[in-house]
Amino acid sequence: MRTTSDSGFAAVSAACSLLSSLTVPYWIIGGWAIDLAVGRVTRDHADVDVMLLERDKHALWSDLTGVDVEPAGTLGPGRLVLHSDRLPLPTDVFLSRATGTSLVYRRGAHSVTRALAGITRYRDSIPYLAPEVVLLFKARSKAAKDQHDVETALPLLDAGQRAWLHDALKLQPHGKPAAVPNG
Repeated sequence: MRTTSDSGFAAVSAACSLLSSLTVPYWIIGGWAIDLAVGRVTRDHADVDVMLLERDKHALWSDLTGVDVEPAGTLGPGRLVLHSDRLPLPTDVFLSRATGTSLVYRRGAHSVTRALAGITRYRDSIPYLAPEVVLLFKARSKAAKDQHDVETALPLLDAGQRAWLHDALKLQPHGKPAAVPNG
């Protein structure tokens, strides 16, 4: 498996270069978003994950050239895979719901919303998802890489970000929220 432990953010930069012609917003998500928030690569990565709003997915076909966009097979209807010889790592696109100007994260019967204007962070012009929103997706996972990302990102969160994450996790099914200090 190809990883990026000694190539810095080259794989993310390559994905962003490929996506630069999009006329809609996109975000680097997952472990790479945590690493961008920290400002350094903290673990190996096997792929690059990108989030695009479901309502904007048409742009993948209309705006990008030299890229094959395919469904991610058995990984679910909300995932696509980008193929290009310009990508050093596999690149997955996760399609997220939005209503008006809010991102909507739904798990079971419960949903959490967050203003789209407040979810974007940048490092060296690379757009990435705010760490507290990334942790909403990762906090309940038992996977070692996700737990690493939670432990890496929690110290970065200010009191407001921690409070939002704590409240968002309380709304999610599957038991009590993950331990997120509230202050």
